[in-house]
Parts: sequence; structure tokens; C-alpha cells
Amino acid sequence: MAIWPLYSFGLTATYSGRAHALVQIYGFLYAFIAGFLLTAVPRFTGTDQPSRTTQYTLAGVLIVSVVASELRAFGIGTAAFVAAHAMLLSLVAARFAKRTQKPPPTFVLMGLGLLAGAAGAVLTAGVAWEWLPASVDLLGRRLLTEGMVMLLVLGVGGFLGPRLLGFAPAPQHVKLSTAEDAGDAEPSFLGVLLASAVSSLLAGVTILASLVAEYGFDLGWMAYLRAAAVSGVVVSSLQLWRRPANRTTLSWTVWLAHWALATGVWVVAAAPKYRADLLHLLFVSGFSLLILAIGTRVTLSHGGHDLSAEKRSWPLRIGLTLALIATLARVGAPFSQRTYFDHLMWAALLWMTGVVFWGGYIIATIAGWRDARPPQAR
Repeated sequence: MAIWPLYSFGLTATYSGRAHALVQIYGFLYAFIAGFLLTAVPRFTGTDQPSRTTQYTLAGVLIVSVVASELRAFGIGTAAFVAAHAMLLSLVAARFAKRTQKPPPTFVLMGLGLLAGAAGAVLTAGVAWEWLPASVDLLGRRLLTEGMVMLLVLGVGGFLGPRLLGFAPAPQHVKLSTAEDAGDAEPSFLGVLLASAVSSLLAGVTILASLVAEYGFDLGWMAYLRAAAVSGVVVSSLQLWRRPANRTTLSWTVWLAHWALATGVWVVAAAPKYRADLLHLLFVSGFSLLILAIGTRVTLSHGGHDLSAEKRSWPLRIGLTLALIATLARVGAPFSQRTYFDHLMWAALLWMTGVVFWGGYIIATIAGWRDARPPQAR
């Protein structure tokens, strides 16, 4: 993000929009995705977490991809990301094959998202190494963002979102022996699971097909089909017409982020001329706010801290507020041509300030510099 302030202040003579996009995907979005999945998948499948060595290796490969992309060595950066994604796929697939519990039905979308990520990684690497025409580069990057990240958000958020908002009970793990025993399983329960899995599959396939049709075959109207699929899943699964039952900073952040996704896809579809700018409604107000919210919950719950810290979390409130203002600055940039880069500068500075402030709180909590554990656990 710092490339925009540096360029606006005259500290750099050039900037690379491609480097900006890839670094944000690899170093921010994907780093969170990998960490979250390597925490959530073992829990939902009843399997072991990867070894510490494996986790460090994956992190190291991601660092290579980020540094290389920042230095505009796109061949190395994209190749390293292909390796990182292949490693994550193998870790997830191995645990799914050995599962002892039945994952939530919306996790079908997670599988499709990982496949979209594989396709996007290969396309961007192929372009960087000049094995594929530059015309498929945009499709590759969109498969990583509107495809992989969006499907993962829908798959994980469709299950955890209602629980964070207070509309559903805490996750209940279903043993395979129980779920697959036709004699013991409740037919109505299995029917609901099957219906949810099928609807998730149809929505996921629709989203992927629309991306290929729009960015691969220039069928712009497919964006409306994708918007209908995304908003349908988000609104129905999180019951967005209702305010959160849990009135906490975290639940409001999750609620607002999903509203940004549900409405942002329609804005993007309706204004293709400003597509690159308006997509930041999804990236900043949607994806990044969900990362702040879920990161807060994971840090507190896995660290044995008091979840009451979510109720009035000022670090999260500051991150939320600055991200929303940054979104306004960023999407307003193309409508203010004379101050276009000033808008990008302010958007970047606001977003970075919010993330750094929130990140400092998270680091202090993990390191034990501030004790958020309940009194009985201290």
C-alpha cells in the first residue's frame, strides 16, 4: 500500500499496479487464508495440524513470493506462489481424506475457491514467464480475488458468520460414523445438509463460470449473474436484513463487511468502466474488514482470552472506521481526475494506519504484553 504515498510525495518516480495487486493478494489476503485454513480445517475434520516445520516452510515460500513481487521479479514471485498454493492444497486435501468429522456443507465453496486459486496462480505465472498470452493475466488475477477469496469468504463466512452474529449456536462437530449411519441419522437433518451442499455447489460453479465468461470471453453481463449468486448466498446465510443479535464491535464489523460484499458486487457489475476502482468496495470494506474481525476472534479464543474484549474493541473500531473512510477515498478517485493520486495516497495511509493500530493490539495480546484472559485463567 505504501507505493501510493511514496509516489504522491515524490519519493519514487514510478509505481507498479501489478506489484501492488500481487503483494496484497500474496502477503495479506493469502497469508491470512493459509493461516486460517491450517487452523480451521484440522478442527473441522478431526485431524492433526501440520508440523511447525511445515508451517514455517509455507510461510517462507510466501515471503519469497511477496518480496519478489514487490521487486517486480514477477516470474519468481508467481512461481513461488504456485508452490505455496500447491503446498496448501496438499495439506488441506490430506486432512480431508483422513477426516473423522463431517465438515460444514458450505465448505464445498471452500474447495471450489482453492481450485480457483490454483487456476489463477497458474495463469498469472504463465503470463509472467511468457508461456501464456498477456490477455489471460486479468482472468488469472480475478480468479484469485473474485474467485478464490470470494468463494472462501462465502464458504467459511456462510457457516461462521451466523454464529458470530448470534443467529446460530456454536459449531457442532458431526462424527462420520454418526452422519453416515443411515440407521441412526435423522433423515431431515441429512436432507438439510444435502440441500445446503447442493445449493453451495451451484452458487460456486455459477461464480466461477461467470468469471471465465466475463474475463475470458468478454461477456460483461455475466457480472450480474455473479452478483446475484454472491448476494444470494451472503444475504440468506447471514440474514443480513436483521441486525446482529450479538451487539459487539466484532459482530457489527462482520455484518458491515458482508453488506459491503452483498451490495458491492452489484455496483461493480453496473459500472464496468470503473471496475478496477469499485472492486475496492469488496477488497477494503469486505475482505480486509473480515480479516480484522476473524483475526480478533481467533487471537482471543485460541489464546484463551476473554471474549468480552470483542464487545468494545477500540483497536477493531479504529481499524473498521479507517477502512471505511479509506474505501470512500479509493472509490472516489476515478471521479476526481485532478486529485486521483491524492485519493490513493489518503486511502493507503488511512488503511495502513488502521491495520497497524489493530496489528499492534494483536501482537501485544499474542506476546502476552496485555493480558486479555479471564480472571480465573490468569
